[in-house]
Amino acid sequence: MAMRFYIVVFSMVCSSLAAQVSFKTKLSRNEVSVGQRFQVEFAVNQEGTDFSPPSFQGFKVLGGPNTSYSSFRDNRGHRLEISYGYVLKALKPGEYTIDPAFIKVNGETYRTQEVKITVHEAKQNTTSGQPDLAFLKLIASKTEVYLGEPIYGAFRIYYRDGLGLEPLSLNAEPDFEGFYNEQIEQKRIEEDIEYFNGLAYKAGNLRELVLIPQRSGKLEPGPLAIELPVNYQTNQRDSWGFPRRVRRNLALSSSFPAITVKPLPTKGKPQNFSGAVGDFKMDASISATEVSTDGSLRLRIRIEGRGNIKFADLPQVEFPSAFEVFDPEIKESSTVGPYGMRGFKEIEYLLVPRYKGKYKIEPIVFSYFDPKKERYQRLETESYDITITGDGPVNANTTEKGISSTGNQESVDFLNQDILFIKTKGAHWKSIDYRFLGSTLFYGSLGGILILALGLILFWNRKKKELTNRDSLRIQRAGKMARKKLQKAQKALKQGDAEVFYVELETAILGFFSDKLQVGVSSLSKEFIRTKLKEGSCEEEDIKSILDLLAKAEMARFTGIKMEAAEKDYHQAQTVLTKIEKQL
Repeated sequence: MAMRFYIVVFSMVCSSLAAQVSFKTKLSRNEVSVGQRFQVEFAVNQEGTDFSPPSFQGFKVLGGPNTSYSSFRDNRGHRLEISYGYVLKALKPGEYTIDPAFIKVNGETYRTQEVKITVHEAKQNTTSGQPDLAFLKLIASKTEVYLGEPIYGAFRIYYRDGLGLEPLSLNAEPDFEGFYNEQIEQKRIEEDIEYFNGLAYKAGNLRELVLIPQRSGKLEPGPLAIELPVNYQTNQRDSWGFPRRVRRNLALSSSFPAITVKPLPTKGKPQNFSGAVGDFKMDASISATEVSTDGSLRLRIRIEGRGNIKFADLPQVEFPSAFEVFDPEIKESSTVGPYGMRGFKEIEYLLVPRYKGKYKIEPIVFSYFDPKKERYQRLETESYDITITGDGPVNANTTEKGISSTGNQESVDFLNQDILFIKTKGAHWKSIDYRFLGSTLFYGSLGGILILALGLILFWNRKKKELTNRDSLRIQRAGKMARKKLQKAQKALKQGDAEVFYVELETAILGFFSDKLQVGVSSLSKEFIRTKLKEGSCEEEDIKSILDLLAKAEMARFTGIKMEAAEKDYHQAQTVLTKIEKQL
């Protein structure tokens, strides 16, 4: 009886504690160095309104507020935690105070306690003595480059062995202002062991990419901030004697190092500079050096190498005006990897001769800047001497301009001009008494006009009916396209394979935008998709949802995820893709 009484009292006390409002400030660390990033969270255990953060005087706010919700059950029952997170950067050494934050819960205002934080000089190594469970590091292969020189970058995560990882959430990512960026395709995340302060960490690249600076100066690609739920084993034991595991949300952040971008030198810069930066070679070939006036020939030029090939201009060719030059066929391909960017651009001209004679195609010149040798390089082909034979007219002035005449009145030709031949046949005359009004042609034309007007009226009525149902048809087509792209992801979902599901989900989303925007999948990046969707006046909420899904699919390959979340993401993807299809 007494035991039952204590149990009841204990339950009442626990319920009372759970009902109390708790509003606290949490720091990722209370000692930092100048320039170091850290996280501040304000956590409340009940739903609130009118949250008001402090001013964070003495610190630079890099991100936030990032709101997160978590719920769990313990011996006190069901518990809720809502947190408002900020990423801060320490600016100057000294002792600082983070003032209270405020929030309203059930009409009453609550505040956090002030917290102290110490900022040391950057040269000092300040650690709390407790090794980090995990941390981020943003890597750049170079911190000093020339304008247009590709750089390899990576989002690298380190975590202690034995740490259980759960699906992470992306709070902030670099904006890459001043850079073109292209993501490197990763089939899987390779892990290896690295040591810091004598401790072994597992390490893997969450994302790899190539950056190409588009302007000179000191550029900062920006910070990355994530929230990573983890669980790990402690030295404590539960009531059954087993090691106890603790779950925590780690707020991790890091920034790319500043990149110094040097302008290309003006000394020695060729007039026909292509804009290419790297190491390239040029190959050119012509299908024939002798051709008749009823034939044709092809000139092919190929630029290949490693560097910013996407931004390189193909060389200009000056053709003798004895040739008719058709629109060229252009091919290009590029790939990115730890090596940077490499690929080729190829252009092929179709030339049709118009005049007999001997002509010359001058050497083709391509210039680029080599950042290793720090100077401009010039590539030049040989010249091509072309002989045109056949029965066509002769260009009297083979140096480019002139008139060629064979003495026949009907064969007058001006180079680069089209003059009709003088007619020598008799004309068709009509009687001066002929009247169009009242003639058979008049009534025939009038009947044709009436038939045409009737046809236009019928066409307009039909078009009006189609326009009335336009929205309905677009919704049906949009839904059909979204379902088609997500078929493989749906199959993986039914089979309960979350890893395959997120691979197929990412493939489906990228395939959708590849078809919709008519670009290759390799050219798609999240920034490119964001820009195109904004240009298409898509809703900001839909843009954010689809980019979050892409980020979640990327991270899921590394962290794993539960099927419950996968099913929710599938329905969200179907809904958002359908809405975007209607808006574009």
